[in-house]
This record gives sequence, C-alpha cells and structure tokens, in this order.
Amino acid sequence: MVKEEAIWIEKVIDKLDIKQAIDVLDVGSSTKAFRTEIQPYIDEYVFAPLRNKNNNIFYLDKKQDEGVDYVFDINTMSPDSLNRKFDLVFCCSLLEHVNDRSKMCRLLVSFLKSKGYLLVTVPEAYRYHPDPIDTMFRPRMNQLIKLFNGFDDFDVIEQKVVVINEKQRYLKGIKEALRYKLPFLRWRINCLLLRKNK
Repeated sequence: MVKEEAIWIEKVIDKLDIKQAIDVLDVGSSTKAFRTEIQPYIDEYVFAPLRNKNNNIFYLDKKQDEGVDYVFDINTMSPDSLNRKFDLVFCCSLLEHVNDRSKMCRLLVSFLKSKGYLLVTVPEAYRYHPDPIDTMFRPRMNQLIKLFNGFDDFDVIEQKVVVINEKQRYLKGIKEALRYKLPFLRWRINCLLLRKNK
C-alpha cells in the first residue's frame, strides 16, 4: 500500500454510515511490524481510526507472525475457512499477486455480511514487485469493476484512481523506466469500494 492510497481509504471509511464495534477483516495484511513500522501510514490512516471507534479488526495473511489473526494461504483457502462474516473487508494491493483472481473475488465476497462493504485496491500503473509473485495484473478501473459484475447484489459506492506523488517512489519509477527503456507512466492505484446488498 502507498501513502496516498491509505489517505484515500481513511476518507472513504470516515464517510461510511457504519456503527461502532463492526467486524473488519484485512486480507493479505502482512505483519504488525509491516503495518506499523515499515509502512506506518497503513496503521495511522486505515486501522487506528477504525480501532478508535471500537471496531474489531482481524488480520489475515500467510505469514505466521505478530499481528496476524488468521494464518491462511489465500490461494488454497475455502469460503468457510474462517467460520464468520465481516462488515468490512479490505483487499489492498493483493490481486496482482494471485493467479486465480476470479476465485479470489468469490472468496472475498464470501467473507461479507449482508450490507457489508468490500474495499479493493490494485495498481493500474506500477513497477514489478513479486511477493512472492507479481502477475503484472494492472487493470483499468472498468476492468477491476468487471471482476465483481458476476455478483449482481453489489453496488459501486466509491471509485478513484489515486496518483502516487511521493517523491521517493516517483523518482524510483523514473529511474526504472529509464533503466528498462520503458515509457514512464505516473504510478496509479485503482481504489474501489463496493457494498453487498443482500
């Protein structure tokens, strides 16, 4: 996740009409150290505001480490692996790291309660970054929305293409483009908030 993405998420979540003490799931969360030390803006902008409203936040990742509540490989999970549903599910910067996106989207939908929210982000223009793989899935916004068109009980609540302005990442992008003789495109992240109606 990049800082601009985290700031957008905070603004969108703040506008939602959600009660306190909701259940929140972050799929592909990484560790507590990653969210609070390596990329501290993730906790600052996304999860601290949710905790301050007494929401129950659960973190799912394949790494067994501090700050991971559910240890699963999302590639082999089944919809009933967690035995619970959530009011808000995050899937940020993850779809480019899975081979079967359709299965992943079905899994995300299965985690939601009725009237629950699903927040998905994926790069539209960004460097190669394997973790452990990068399929180079870089959809435009309409392609991202189309992944969820098969679920007819969803509405698009918010959508935005976030441009990465952070100087260090911006300069790194220019250097990589020059190095590999690629056209430099301003790095962008597609951010999408959906709501399940049933």
